[in-house]
Amino acid sequence: MEAGQELDQKDIPGESLEDQAWSWGGSLKAGFAAGSPLLVGIIPFALIYGAAAREAGLSLFETVSMSLGVFAGSAQLVFVNLWAAKVAVPVLALTCLAVNLRLLIYGASLSLKLSPPKSPAEALARAYLLTDESYAVSMAGFCNPGFNRRKLPYYLGSGLPTWLGWQSFGTMGWLAGSIVPESWPIGMAVPLVFLALLFSILRASSEKKAPRWLAAGVGGLVAVALKGLPLNLGLLIAIVAGIAAGLISEIFWTGGKPSPGKSALAKEKPRPGEGSPPEAAASQLESSPSELKSLSSDADAQDERFPR
Repeated sequence: MEAGQELDQKDIPGESLEDQAWSWGGSLKAGFAAGSPLLVGIIPFALIYGAAAREAGLSLFETVSMSLGVFAGSAQLVFVNLWAAKVAVPVLALTCLAVNLRLLIYGASLSLKLSPPKSPAEALARAYLLTDESYAVSMAGFCNPGFNRRKLPYYLGSGLPTWLGWQSFGTMGWLAGSIVPESWPIGMAVPLVFLALLFSILRASSEKKAPRWLAAGVGGLVAVALKGLPLNLGLLIAIVAGIAAGLISEIFWTGGKPSPGKSALAKEKPRPGEGSPPEAAASQLESSPSELKSLSSDADAQDERFPR
């Protein structure tokens, strides 16, 4: 197998290991090694989660059980913050669901790279280990032309460092919370973390910053304006308002048309010999007689240089 062939090839059930560049275990270790450097960013979040969970009144068993059962860092931090604020359970659940909606997009994207799960247990394992970190690491590997590892174990391995770091350091954060003075507002660390994430997203280089800033501004203003609503419904309304503002501004920003880059690619005629065989043949048929004669000469020259 040539390097990079795995990019377009899925893990086919029953495929022999001789056709795979690496063994299942070797690919798992490679994914683990690729995901390990991201622990630098996971550890502080896990410590903050554990300490904030203790301050919110959750026991060690409840804190660890949520990490094991949910394993969604952003949603867990949101839960702890809203639980401490005595938010109604329906609003809390819907807010955490909205935070995790991005995982649906991640899963759909990964399904194009992986073969269908062979069992419900495999499907659950894939979904359980799906995080921002595992998605970023695995997709970076899959999109690398030199990637020559088995995709499924590589993806699972990339999620293991995040899982181990979140479980262990989240527990350590809860235990360390007992030695932190009560006068220290540990709970404030959670909204500060999300503010840092928010501004990093807003400041990221992109051609379309306006929709993101508008969505954040509308969501924040609505949340403040509706703060006095019962059951903290203002938070849920603010999320919907922010999403709607972002979508509407995105439509007006693009004018309902594809971006210039996609439009140019869509209009570009395939070059002779490139693309799928039907497209290449159609491109050649549309060429002028002089171009066809030139192509024929080039083909003859290549045949002389590289005899079959």
